[in-house]
Amino acid sequence: MGRIEYLLSSTVLRLLGVLFDRLPLDRRRIVLATARVPVLEGSLAALQAAIVRHHPDRPIVLLLEPYSYGFIGKLRYLLRLVRGMYLLRTSGLFVVDNAYLPIHVAPHRRDTTVVQVWHAVGALKRFGLDAHTPPADPERRFLHRYYDVVVCTAERSRAPWSAAFGVPLERVLPLGTPRTDAFADPDAVATTRRRILARHPELRGRTVVLYAPTFRGRGAAKRGTAHLDGVALRAALPDDHILVLKTHPNLDPATTATDGFDLIIDPTTELNELLAAADILVTDYSSSIFEWALLRRPLVLLVPDLAEYEADPGLYLDYRTEMIGTQVADTAGVAAAVLGATVDQPAWDAFIERHLGPGLGHASDRFVDRFVAGSGTRVGSPPGQAD
Repeated sequence: MGRIEYLLSSTVLRLLGVLFDRLPLDRRRIVLATARVPVLEGSLAALQAAIVRHHPDRPIVLLLEPYSYGFIGKLRYLLRLVRGMYLLRTSGLFVVDNAYLPIHVAPHRRDTTVVQVWHAVGALKRFGLDAHTPPADPERRFLHRYYDVVVCTAERSRAPWSAAFGVPLERVLPLGTPRTDAFADPDAVATTRRRILARHPELRGRTVVLYAPTFRGRGAAKRGTAHLDGVALRAALPDDHILVLKTHPNLDPATTATDGFDLIIDPTTELNELLAAADILVTDYSSSIFEWALLRRPLVLLVPDLAEYEADPGLYLDYRTEMIGTQVADTAGVAAAVLGATVDQPAWDAFIERHLGPGLGHASDRFVDRFVAGSGTRVGSPPGQAD
């Protein structure tokens, strides 16, 4: 976001916020918002299901508004944010899984609680205000302001989340990540697997090798990786293996080479669903590693640029000593690791205990108990809120 774009949009949203503060506040209304993808997924989807299950009478509003980088797209996004600002200033609970401009431009009402449930699981790669190379201006000055509470996965991620969001440690609560609940339930995993196999019957009876790398760079400069040669990998695997590609939802699919892959998954498909149907995961620095660990299936990490990634954005754990799976530097290494895939059960168990904590499952229920069931949704008295 450029300086002029920020000044224009923030000024409009602040003025509207002052007007909307004069409207009645609906304390019962819950807003689930994301600027990442146009569909409800991940932790927000898990929270909606839990709220409906426990409190079906509570009104829920969904704001599914992915950010756009073109001029027309940015203008449309700003217009959609007007509704977002209205709902922020007139609702009792506002939950986000990413940065969301209406929250950050000005303080909100004291009777509104804003909770960040970051879309990634665990402390893997540095982000937000804690990246080795911090965001450029103007993002550096406004990004991740005015959260009341940040919900994180486990005790280990409290300090990283505090630094990344600029929130005092006491307001970072290790309630667990709602999107991991399904992985703690074998029946839910089996149901999801059946659903994916019904949608893609070509996966049945074959060893599913899922390649799902994360992106590099930031903002409009985000890019994929060209480290895997799909044609060479396909040639190295037997016919009973099926090679599946899932690109990151925030990347243009046209920028990723698809040659050699047997199945190309729509980028908007939720990765967690695909994990249930995969037998081997090939990735790099994706936080899906944490969810995948819960399935205790083989993991291959293609990380030839590890030193570069450690420098920017940086990592919260040492891949050389703390990471599970098999690390390789090229396509031939991926093929060998896939064909010799194993799971070190004690290492997987220790990794899960260390990074996801002992209280797996029911994170959505804990969230609802804390922020929906009762009136005591606050943690301390967060500064900077409007009177």
